[in-house]
Amino acid sequence: MFRQCTKLFVPALLILNMAACGNSVDSQISEGLSDADTIFNAKPESSTASTEHLQFYLPKGYQVKNSSDETNVILSKGKQTYAIFFNPNESKKSQHFYKALQKSEKEEIVKEQTYKKDNRFGFATVLKKDQENYEVIASTGGVKVTGLVKTEEVNDTISELMTIAHSVQLKNK
Repeated sequence: MFRQCTKLFVPALLILNMAACGNSVDSQISEGLSDADTIFNAKPESSTASTEHLQFYLPKGYQVKNSSDETNVILSKGKQTYAIFFNPNESKKSQHFYKALQKSEKEEIVKEQTYKKDNRFGFATVLKKDQENYEVIASTGGVKVTGLVKTEEVNDTISELMTIAHSVQLKNK
């Protein structure tokens, strides 16, 4: 009798554990998207970093790794790498990055949210890349910040990338 109960109990426990992990990721993403909304609707953080052409805010732990030109900046945080893409020809209300994402990677989108305020457009999206990794994208107008992160980093990364994207501006503007 004990063995039969064990045979039923162990698989049931594994299924419950897997379901709990799935909800955890979903709730992390929802919380991160909500935080991104708050950040998008707030005043941008003051610049703490710059390249030859851009200035922007970097949350604690982030560093500028490389800036190849006016439109691309590579950031790092620990072993993670992130990229800022800036299109100076796009306005703050531009949906260019959002529409491109919808065309190219619609099937991989786990969850997304768009934001509009004062003639500005932004979005945050989480894409599933494999069992342990998600691509997080945060964008405002002609700025997109993206990175590949582990499951447990999704929530914080969404808000950090939106904070960066919301603060990017050309120098001397």
